[in-house]
Amino acid sequence: MLKQVSAVFALALAASHANAISIDLGAAKGYNLFIKENFTQPGADSQGKIAIGGNANIGQYDVGVNYEPNTHRDGIQFWKDTGSSYSDVLVVGGNLTTASYAWGNVKGNLILGGELTAGSSKNAVAGTTTKGTPIDFNSAFNQLTDLSKSLATQSNTGGLEFKYSNWLLLDGIADKDVYVANITGQMLANATDLTADGLDRNDTLIINVSGKNITFDSLNYGSRESYDALDLAASHIIYNFFEAENITFSGGLKGNILAPNANFNFLHGDLSGQVIAKSWTGGWGAQANMWDGFFVPPVEPPPVTPPVVKVPEPSSLLLLVAGLLALMLIRRKHA
Repeated sequence: MLKQVSAVFALALAASHANAISIDLGAAKGYNLFIKENFTQPGADSQGKIAIGGNANIGQYDVGVNYEPNTHRDGIQFWKDTGSSYSDVLVVGGNLTTASYAWGNVKGNLILGGELTAGSSKNAVAGTTTKGTPIDFNSAFNQLTDLSKSLATQSNTGGLEFKYSNWLLLDGIADKDVYVANITGQMLANATDLTADGLDRNDTLIINVSGKNITFDSLNYGSRESYDALDLAASHIIYNFFEAENITFSGGLKGNILAPNANFNFLHGDLSGQVIAKSWTGGWGAQANMWDGFFVPPVEPPPVTPPVVKVPEPSSLLLLVAGLLALMLIRRKHA
């Protein structure tokens, strides 16, 4: 009997949290860019760390500039104390090519599975170079693909209006600090503004974007008409391209991109957040920044221990029944 009662409470608890969303980026945590296959970027820089599963040609690209000790640049400074040592800022599973005249482009340590190829500068790494493959990219991307598909099954949390065919207007409040909006790649391509004034900085916004081939550019989160600006940290916004095979981006965007099966082509601009993609091709003016930190997943409520309901033992029940019968007989005699 006791086990049956506990089981009922457990089922009720499971039902109450059926809509909870769990987001775990696994091995991608802490990386500005996390790329499964090849990476090509001739110039510009990343503020954060980069991990690449295949070959990388970084040219004059600066990697992990905000991890360089004793330097002060825009955005979060990831080095902690004066005199701190270099961090592991670049992981490359295959071969690495840099410009022959590069000097200190990698602002920390390099972990390299292949070779520093011909024409590369041996002085490109400011820290140390260690041979190794610390990340299982196939396993990591299997998990990230499952995550992307799982997020795509979530329905809209509130109303969604595509006003004037260029304004994404989210009308509602978060559910358990999470707000989900489902849009098409064409809507994102045409959008100039995104408004959700029912959200605050503690919420997480998940935007599921359908479509296999997507091209988009800048998206403004500022005020429009009578609506206030989006009061939500960029680190709490994730764009989930769950169907994408090819993405082309230019302009400015604050938010994180989950596109585990897409070739990502970054023409130019400022992309402020994490990017998870199959491959990466960037232009000279393509900046990868971290305006307010890494993606912060929604925090699920702590588990609740089902209350234990004590059921009287059979002997106690017999005594109780006997007492009730005796009381009934006494009342009849008095009557």
